Amino acid sequence: MSALPVKPSGSKDLPQTSYDELLELENYVLVANKEPIECPICFGAVQPYEGIVLRDCLHSFCSECLVDTIQHSDDVEIRCPYRDNVYSCESVLQQREINALVSKEVYEAHLAKSIQQAEASIGDTFHCRTPNCRGWCIIEGNVTEFKCPVCTNVNCVACRTIHAGCNCTEYRNRQRLEQNGGYNETMLQRMLETGDAMRCPTCKMIVTKISGCDGLKCLICKTEICWATRGPRWGRAGNGDTSGGCRCGVNGTKCHPQCKNCH
Repeated sequence: MSALPVKPSGSKDLPQTSYDELLELENYVLVANKEPIECPICFGAVQPYEGIVLRDCLHSFCSECLVDTIQHSDDVEIRCPYRDNVYSCESVLQQREINALVSKEVYEAHLAKSIQQAEASIGDTFHCRTPNCRGWCIIEGNVTEFKCPVCTNVNCVACRTIHAGCNCTEYRNRQRLEQNGGYNETMLQRMLETGDAMRCPTCKMIVTKISGCDGLKCLICKTEICWATRGPRWGRAGNGDTSGGCRCGVNGTKCHPQCKNCH
């Protein structure tokens, strides 16, 4: 806890005029009581400069009772704990008062609780999928990736997970395989016949697509494929060579009547 503003031996009292007193007190993180008080929570006697006066409402307490109030509050805003038979104080503790009263660990837990409640109150948010990471962001527009500023991992917003090393199509295909326990030969043949699967034009491995862009990549040989034309996306010269590829977008035309114009 930060030191209370203790009256030095032989020093004068704080200035008596309200304006000068406010200027003086603003330099302190916590404001101490100048007169003896009885803590309204524990009813203990508090000597001058040993208790705390809250800035917003001027209610005074012993520091131990205020610390307990902060630690046991479920709310983001810590309200003044003053209560009597006819009045309940609605003022809140300032953040600098909370920070000065409690330990670093308790204050960090308080901030984390504030962030969690803020995240819960906003609709379009995405929380980092790294276990125990506190990073999150507000999703605006057509954002597809979120690089977490806390753990630096790149999250896929569309898949709502982290699938480093593979694109969305590859990840979803793997998920489908895991959920179905793998495809048997009859199922694969049926998918080839219905067009739900195709053979890679380079290595002939079976490739499937659940949804999303018409552009995908073979997991085995890494050939980029056009799902609409069932052929290679690019020619022999590689990325950008439309001479032997699907020619999507060349002269403003689609590569296939069913092309989604997405690759």
